[in-house]
Amino acid sequence: MENKIDLSILITHYNRSEALKACLEAIDAVGFSCNYEIVISDDGSNEAHLNHIKTLKYDQLLLSEGNQGLTNNINKGLKACKGAYILYCQEDFLLSPQVACVLDECLDLLKNNVLDMVRLTANYRFNYLKALTANVSKIPNFSIRNFNVNTFRYSDNPFITTIDFYNKFGYYLEDVSGPYGETEYAIRILKLGAKIGIVNKNLARAHAESVSVMKTFYPSKKRKGSRKLWRSARALRQHIEWLLYDPKKRRLLTYKNLKRVS
Repeated sequence: MENKIDLSILITHYNRSEALKACLEAIDAVGFSCNYEIVISDDGSNEAHLNHIKTLKYDQLLLSEGNQGLTNNINKGLKACKGAYILYCQEDFLLSPQVACVLDECLDLLKNNVLDMVRLTANYRFNYLKALTANVSKIPNFSIRNFNVNTFRYSDNPFITTIDFYNKFGYYLEDVSGPYGETEYAIRILKLGAKIGIVNKNLARAHAESVSVMKTFYPSKKRKGSRKLWRSARALRQHIEWLLYDPKKRRLLTYKNLKRVS
């Protein structure tokens, strides 16, 4: 009889097999005590990277015909996961061994419907959080102290959730550029009242060669002095999107899909 899988570790990948190897090594070093699977969802990587992947250790490798985009790739991977719980990680992140110490807390919070998702890291600081356990806090749906990051409660940085999360809040909007898809989903789950938590200490870090897509939208170094004003303006824009967002239409009013893939 096949052992029941408790946790699916989903890794999305595109043409960074060396980073993927380091990601897998970090996962192995965590030493998960539960039954888990590793699912790699590839987004049309070239042959050299695919050949390298086939030498690595995992349970499922999902392939695409061509590069479809990150949101398509995540959806493909999610639908193949067998576990009730899902730990999502892009190939350019390294999990900390300390994940093993907080995993049970995270799963209990999800199981008891205290939270819908637990983030394992953030590139920015929430000035106000509500403590839930020794290691996990809840990000409030809105706080004036978090004004610049209220709409960043969701991120595609590593997190733990359940497959039921996507049945409740929907899967990712496909055939859109990465920043558009991430922003739309962040505002979507904010509008729908998703309960998002975050560990009190970052338990994942970016690979040394990682380049954040979202960071390309920051002001250039020449405008460094205006970053504070720019962040406030961005936050105001996204709060307006939040107020006007229609979950049925699934579109942003002031953002454009910069890259549509066929």
